[in-house]
Amino acid sequence: MDSDAPFLRKVQTLGRKRKPRRIGRALLFAAFLLVSAAGLTRFLGGSLFALKRFEIAGNERTRTEEVLKALDSWRSANLVLLNLSPVAAKIQQLPWIAGVTLAKKFPDGLSIRVTERVPVALLREGSGLFLLDAMGAPIAPYDSRADRAEYVLVTGDRASLPDAVALLENLRARLPQYFSALSEISTLPDGGFGMMDSIFRKPVRVLGFDAPEKIDALLKARTLIESRRWEARAIDLRFADRIVLEGAYGAGNSL
Repeated sequence: MDSDAPFLRKVQTLGRKRKPRRIGRALLFAAFLLVSAAGLTRFLGGSLFALKRFEIAGNERTRTEEVLKALDSWRSANLVLLNLSPVAAKIQQLPWIAGVTLAKKFPDGLSIRVTERVPVALLREGSGLFLLDAMGAPIAPYDSRADRAEYVLVTGDRASLPDAVALLENLRARLPQYFSALSEISTLPDGGFGMMDSIFRKPVRVLGFDAPEKIDALLKARTLIESRRWEARAIDLRFADRIVLEGAYGAGNSL
């Protein structure tokens, strides 16, 4: 038993010496991590990642200077920490912008690709003219010097504009030959819409939901109307299964 005692005491002595080594290594590793994190934070937050470059694409109606002005608040911001949501929201406040896609271009750049609203009609409001998008929302004042396209003129209160533009787009898709002859559409006080075209050259009154079918029927009856020399002050298509020709004195023919 005495010969084993030194061996047992040696094991106990070794066990007591290992604990400080393990604790010391853990402390050194934790210190290393802290120093590394601090260095990385200092590196990522440094001037190397300050936003300086803006790559703008997709804009035709919107001037590049307008987009850059909207981005002034974020110039020199840290690109690593930059939240892109408020940047996109700011750009989308520009009149012509429909959508925007942003991408960080490290170390100091931001890629901005925009999609623009497409004008489909022209709103007459008082003495002013405004371009309308496919949702019936005004985009910007109309400038004939900068825009040579031809548009259908729309008149009416703003609440009716989405329905008026929806009717135009429906006619464009289903009756392109009639749409190309259409010049004006307006909201009627007693319901529906009044239209002017270069085919009949008189007001054509329709309801929005069945206008393409009624106008198609009117086009097919055109030869009959002209052969009988029925002169009308207006053509009303708002009645079921009838084309009403309003005469000069208010009394009309129907077919």
